[in-house]
Amino acid sequence: MGISRWVSDAQDSAGAVMTAGHEKQRALLALDVASGHLAGGRLDAAFGLGSRALEIGLRYKSGRIVERARVLRRGYTSATPAKVVRDFDERLHGVFL
Repeated sequence: MGISRWVSDAQDSAGAVMTAGHEKQRALLALDVASGHLAGGRLDAAFGLGSRALEIGLRYKSGRIVERARVLRRGYTSATPAKVVRDFDERLHGVFL
């Protein structure tokens, strides 16, 4: 089973958590799924999910979510990052919780 299938299966089986009322838990799960997308080379999906999760972390002032977002970002290196990555960097820059 390839990583793409693993990410899809994880997303499918996480349906209950993703629709529950626990926004912080959804954000953490979204960052886990985003890491899978990143590993599969799908930057738009990875950093799109990551950005939404980061917004939740900032709204709740959750250091745990913000740190997990930083881990996601550190997982991608490029001399010329894509726009979605630069936008993520811009939002993450200067955040201290």
